[in-house]
Amino acid sequence: MTRRHDRPRALLAAQSGIWATQRRTPGEPIYHCAAVFELSGPLDRTALRRAVGRALTETETLRTRFHDTPDGPRLTVEPAPPAALTEADLTGHPDPEAAAAARMREDLATATDLTREPPCAHTLFTLGADRGLLFLRYHHIALDGFGQYLHCRRLAELYTAFESGRTPAPAPAAPLDRLLAEDAAYHGSAQHTEDAAYWRAEFATAPPGSALTDGTAPPGPAVRRTTVLAPERLTALLGPGAAAVGRESAALVAAVGALLHGLRGATDVVVNVPMTARRSRAELHTPAMLANELPVRLAVDAGTDFAGLVRQAATKIRHALRHQRYRRELLLRLPALAGHPSALSGPQVNVMAFGPPPRFGSCRTGHRQLPTGLVADLNLNVHREPAPHGTSPGGPGAHGLRLELCGNSARYGPDDLTALQERFIGLLEAVAGRPGAPLGRLARI
Repeated sequence: MTRRHDRPRALLAAQSGIWATQRRTPGEPIYHCAAVFELSGPLDRTALRRAVGRALTETETLRTRFHDTPDGPRLTVEPAPPAALTEADLTGHPDPEAAAAARMREDLATATDLTREPPCAHTLFTLGADRGLLFLRYHHIALDGFGQYLHCRRLAELYTAFESGRTPAPAPAAPLDRLLAEDAAYHGSAQHTEDAAYWRAEFATAPPGSALTDGTAPPGPAVRRTTVLAPERLTALLGPGAAAVGRESAALVAAVGALLHGLRGATDVVVNVPMTARRSRAELHTPAMLANELPVRLAVDAGTDFAGLVRQAATKIRHALRHQRYRRELLLRLPALAGHPSALSGPQVNVMAFGPPPRFGSCRTGHRQLPTGLVADLNLNVHREPAPHGTSPGGPGAHGLRLELCGNSARYGPDDLTALQERFIGLLEAVAGRPGAPLGRLARI
């Protein structure tokens, strides 16, 4: 039996800003996120129900409620619900897929009351005898991108075990108290002091800001454009080492830096990069919201070549990873940045390549993220695309990339995003042919 936890706890540092922002706009689903798994083949619904229930029972972070108290915001952990999986049979609908899509949009558009409702929900839409959609909707206060990956991987592991009649492996998730203790210990540690010193040195002076548009606007709904780079084209654009750890991130951050230079003439640019902010075993194995967004500062001018810019980006990302637990909110209070609220403004590059997509037992499994949330300026979301079986020259593990360009609709229109998408791909093509040439000599930049 699941024990009820009524003792209020402090929030994780990564949750505090989300809670404060959500409380200012309680009726808006600004932090909703979602993923969909397309399940084809004989689906064991009993195994799926057990998997969802077991995953929630194992993971306290997914059963939280949040409250304002005289001592500040606090969270409590509630028992897992007796029926954790909602089921909707749409087989009698004339267009089951359209009906499921409409239900998912409606769910995402309805704000979650974090004081009373669980921060995540699982729904199975049955589309046909051997076709279903498993829809996961969650609030960002409970999970970040890596946390979502961990949760979905565990769901698939549990389903696979229950489907085959096996006992699942022990739960990898740590109790919430351990995460809170590690969080508190870090903020009083020598590592925190070292991290603060690194960021003070990196931003001893304030950059001018790297937004592509003039003026200011609050975060808003996104205009989106998507490009898929097949494995062979990815190799052609980013080089034969594109799949190496960190290579994709460095190359794409460098490309955004080159784009900023080409479009705005900027020489001191900031590209914001979300990072998992996880170091310990508990953090690396527990679905939770721990992520941090940190600035990668690049020096670029007409004489910079792209190969050198990639090396510079790789070095800056490596250093940022060593100091990734220092919260962005604290960084913005550093002496050089405190009076410059737009100093760290600019594009975000979010490479979500955590591991192979989960497989649910004997079901053929497809996976996709649903577009959600608000965008501050311009985001480049990057997902790995598995190569169709037998079609990739790259061998086992070869993959493509899905590049999703998202612009704040208060700053960018559909035509702007189309032009930026074309400019970005053109830039990649230009530097692929001449990575050692100065950027100022490349006409497409």
